[in-house]
Amino acid sequence: MAHAQLEPRKRPRAPAGYDSHLTRRQAARMLGFASEFKIREFERQGLLHSVRGPMRTAFYARADILALKARLAQTESDRSSAEDWTDADLIALLEHPTRTGLPRSILDLVMETRISIERAERVHAFWAGVKAPAPYAAMRTPIPKPSSAGTGAAPSGERRGEGRLSRDGLIRELRHPDPRVRQQAFERLREHRAAPGR
Repeated sequence: MAHAQLEPRKRPRAPAGYDSHLTRRQAARMLGFASEFKIREFERQGLLHSVRGPMRTAFYARADILALKARLAQTESDRSSAEDWTDADLIALLEHPTRTGLPRSILDLVMETRISIERAERVHAFWAGVKAPAPYAAMRTPIPKPSSAGTGAAPSGERRGEGRLSRDGLIRELRHPDPRVRQQAFERLREHRAAPGR
């Protein structure tokens, strides 16, 4: 009698735009649970929110799972150790704000994940450097004010007025790699355009 070959289980397809989201099974594995039951429980408690894919399959944002993992590590000492956190996990956690809505600090990383201070500093410095690369940081420098002589021309031979310099700076920010910076620049440009007398 031929033995049936066990085929690896196919991962359900995530909804469009949610490719990095995790299935309930993957979320359970990342949190160190043998079954998906706890994930369902966390969802009922409002600690996790899912998006639904084909056949109503639940998918969870990876950053939300990591934030919950850090929260569980604080309350359950045997839940995870510093070795459980990859650099990619730590960076994803830094992208996710704290419960108060503030960005995570180096201290938050150490307290939540129990990694060493040195590693937290290294990961945080890398993350901060990637978020504001040098060429784009230069674009966001304040635009010089026009000279007080009343000519309306900016110093150092610049002939464009303050309004034009401000608009040009916003247009440059539309090419920024951070979508939040692009969105803010777009909204400010729209306000600039809607202002009377433009």
